[in-house]
Amino acid sequence: MRLPDRSDVARVASAWWLPAALACTVGILYICFSLAQWRTLSDPSWDLAIFAEAVQAYSRFEAPIVPIKAPGYNLLGDHFHPILALLGPIYRFFPSAITLLVIQDLLIAASVLPIARLAQRLFGRGGAVLVGLTYGLGWGLQGAVSAQFHEVCVAVPLLAVAGVAFVERRWGACMAWLAPVILVKEDLGLTVFVAGLALAWRRRGEDRSGMLVSLAYALFGIVAFVLTVKVLLPAVNPAGTWAYSLDGSATGAGTTMASKAAVRQIPSVWEILTTPPVKIKTLLILVAGAGFVGLRSPWFALVLPTLAWRFAGSVNAYYQWNSWHYNAVLVPIAACALLDVVSRWIQPERGGADPEEPARASFDEKYRRVAAWAVACVPAVSLALTASFLPLWKLPTLAESPRMAAAQGALDVVPAGARVESDTTLLARLVPGRDVYWVGTTAGMDTPPEYVVVDRQSYAWGGAEVDAESWASAAHPGHTYETIYSAQGFRVARRTS
Repeated sequence: MRLPDRSDVARVASAWWLPAALACTVGILYICFSLAQWRTLSDPSWDLAIFAEAVQAYSRFEAPIVPIKAPGYNLLGDHFHPILALLGPIYRFFPSAITLLVIQDLLIAASVLPIARLAQRLFGRGGAVLVGLTYGLGWGLQGAVSAQFHEVCVAVPLLAVAGVAFVERRWGACMAWLAPVILVKEDLGLTVFVAGLALAWRRRGEDRSGMLVSLAYALFGIVAFVLTVKVLLPAVNPAGTWAYSLDGSATGAGTTMASKAAVRQIPSVWEILTTPPVKIKTLLILVAGAGFVGLRSPWFALVLPTLAWRFAGSVNAYYQWNSWHYNAVLVPIAACALLDVVSRWIQPERGGADPEEPARASFDEKYRRVAAWAVACVPAVSLALTASFLPLWKLPTLAESPRMAAAQGALDVVPAGARVESDTTLLARLVPGRDVYWVGTTAGMDTPPEYVVVDRQSYAWGGAEVDAESWASAAHPGHTYETIYSAQGFRVARRTS
């Protein structure tokens, strides 16, 4: 086997340095954003703490029991994301919720690499910068970073690499890279199903075996989805069901505290697409992210399962385009759909041009390149027009919150190995080395946690004046608590009986 010589290394470096630089730029920007959130005690939800507790369990080679959801709650009964077990070894060396934030930022940044490289092949370095930065700073990716860690971040680079392989007609690589997403979240089995159909459609002119393999891949995706939501999730969920089914049978994500809601009527297709009107904005921005012409690519069909469960659901956050993490998987799909169409414009299959009319062929080539550049600019224009509504427009200051010292003091008085319940502000920070509960899921416990941590400024209290000692004593009848720490709105109470 020939060893790579200096010219090979130089060629690879020349091809990849710009995509790598763009990926690093995006990664640094997002890491700075996450660090700013951490230093300013910004916690948009309790999900970061939930995932930190799950990954902490994986780091100990234990089942992902997450008391924050409910006492003894196995998180694999909420969503199916066993791939997060791969993060356990990293968390073991860096036991902090901020580790998950950085991992998410790096995974999203890594997805820039294949897309920017493909854009460079099609447009040159200018196109790589345009497409790479527009994609990397895309609306759905910004929302995911701002919402802090969620499992879907693992799917983003897989979708990006698989999408590029689809454009380049590397069918085996496309299927191989996409297959692991069934372990990221249960609904992504449907995405694999649609990908198999897209592959079959694109390969319809090839040999019959290629189409059959693609259809078998689609079958693999649908079987994975059905097996997950009908067997695996109900087997672990406390309510014995899929917590997020559209019939509303497990409202509250299947926690033991959640009451079952009445079965709701599934709306019409028109209502699903247009009510509330924010859905139309989400669709328009998604289509703009594909340069509009991306609708012609069969790869764009991969957005349909995600849009279907979101728009048919009843949670307002599902409909939004400028927040939360639900749009993250859509962004690489749209970008690759755009590049798929553009690649066929710039590099059409040979044999279509008339050799007797070279001038016309040259004109057509110039026209196609101008059109390709024009549609490649559409996502950039869309991003520019909506930038002020996205998280990065208001980048949090990197200056530490004046309350950080008080927050650290509250953390210090809760010993390692203790059971503690808290509101959202310090929930994720309490996780390393402790059994952490949320204040909304501890009712009815025979023996409540030894410590209660309260932040009067947390949104969990709705602006009410809350004292840790009095709240804990009222929340756990028959038990008493005493305040052991108080500073800057933070209160820590310890159980005395």
